[in-house]
Amino acid sequence: MDRAAEANRLARTHVWWQDPDVTLAEPRRLLCQILKLGRPEDDVVAESLWGREALRRALLEAGPGEIDAKSDRPPSPRASICSGPRRRRSRSASRPATTSTSRRLD
Repeated sequence: MDRAAEANRLARTHVWWQDPDVTLAEPRRLLCQILKLGRPEDDVVAESLWGREALRRALLEAGPGEIDAKSDRPPSPRASICSGPRRRRSRSASRPATTSTSRRLD
């Protein structure tokens, strides 16, 4: 495996809006994108390139919305590398919960 070529491919695929050199200089965002959107084989390549600990840190340090726990696709098989509890976002007290009501349009 050509490590540089694989890293470049992952950067172009998962952080397409940014130059791969910029992405690879600080790969945390790339790792979050791979955990969120990557194929299982991308997870394996990322682990071989950056290591299990880097994936674990990306998972634990991800900001709100970087790795969407509520997406309709199953979580990455690599999500199990995080042995601790996942952080949950709490609803702000200043932002009331919304309720859905159905209305009849006559």
